Amino acid sequence: MEEPPAVAEGAAAMTGRILHFVDLQRICSPDGPAPRLTVVCRWADREGIRYRYDRKGRIWTTIDAVNAALGIAEPAANQENAMELI
Repeated sequence: MEEPPAVAEGAAAMTGRILHFVDLQRICSPDGPAPRLTVVCRWADREGIRYRYDRKGRIWTTIDAVNAALGIAEPAANQENAMELI
C-alpha cells in the first residue's frame, strides 16, 4: 500500500480541498509580508470568495469556493460543498 506524501512539520500546506488561513494569506499577498486577518477578509469579500471562521477566529475556504469566485467552475448541482455542510 502506498503511503501518502509527507508534509513538513509546521509547513503551511493545503490539506485536500480546504484552504486554511495561512494559504489565503499567501494567495492574498504572495510577495509581501503576511497580511492580517482583516486584510484577508476584505480581499476575500472583494473577490467574492465565500469563507467560514475556524475555532481560532481565522478564516478558511474550499478550492471549489475559490474556483467559483474566479468563474473557473461551478459545483455540480448534486456535488456536496464543504461550505454547505456547516
